[in-house]
Amino acid sequence: MRHIHIALCTLLIAGCAGNSEVEGERVTVENGEVRFCGEGNGLPECRDYNNLTYGENLKYRAPTDDQLAEEASKVRAESPQELEETISELEQSPGLIEDTTEE
Repeated sequence: MRHIHIALCTLLIAGCAGNSEVEGERVTVENGEVRFCGEGNGLPECRDYNNLTYGENLKYRAPTDDQLAEEASKVRAESPQELEETISELEQSPGLIEDTTEE
């Protein structure tokens, strides 16, 4: 069975190598299932371990110093009760941290 998978992958790679529209590809075999992804010719986009595509990873940018300073000034202006609520919200939903840095 393993030889069939290797042969299938080889044929897939050979077929894509002859196609000038394919810019890049990745073939994986997991639990006997052959998966492929890449760029060009209608291939599905490859995803990383966070299930993000290359394009989605490029959209993420670390916050600038000005953005961090603005957020810090907002936190310093909060009352102790508001600050406690903010901390509780972030502990309950860590995804909120990422949402604020993508603005």
